[in-house]
Amino acid sequence: MDLWGYVRVSVDRVQQAAGWEDQIDTLRKVGCERFFYEEASTRKERPEFTRMLSEAGKLATPNRRICLVAAKMDRAFRDLAAADEAITRPANPDVIWLLPDLSQHPLDPKDPTQMLLVRMMGAVAQFERDRLAERRAYGIERAKKQGKYKGRKPTARAKIPEVLKLVERGFRPDEIAKQLEIGRASVFRILRDHRTESSATTGG
Repeated sequence: MDLWGYVRVSVDRVQQAAGWEDQIDTLRKVGCERFFYEEASTRKERPEFTRMLSEAGKLATPNRRICLVAAKMDRAFRDLAAADEAITRPANPDVIWLLPDLSQHPLDPKDPTQMLLVRMMGAVAQFERDRLAERRAYGIERAKKQGKYKGRKPTARAKIPEVLKLVERGFRPDEIAKQLEIGRASVFRILRDHRTESSATTGG
């Protein structure tokens, strides 16, 4: 059985480096040999996801089943209904799914007990995400009325001066990322860009 991994972040891999790397690590531990990478919201077009489904549908046979793996259900599917349809009614029955956050084994749509558990856990996860979004929206609206809303936290680019100061003090990239709550990839990008700019300025 082939294991194909799907990795997705809703913004980009630099700003969401931690989530990006965590997904890859999870999929590698599962044993994925091939990866599809996407930087897109589930509400937008996802060409890599579509390509993965198309290729799997063409290649999968009873003698070569293809298992598609996403670290979490919400990395692959818009909602529980989309997940249920993909798992229980695939275009090619030899294309199956594995979602490590719900089950450690490939999902068998013919197993009613397993599918009941998946639907229950998926429904709880979706309910929690919906409540979180509701609370966030309510909190933002209340903060706006009180004049306290300051928008989203500064991105990694806004923290360039802080990164450079910590480097001068001898902090390692991992420590800087943790202290400033940004991704390791962002720290390395800032340092690389700084070296490039410094080199251009000095003519080195």
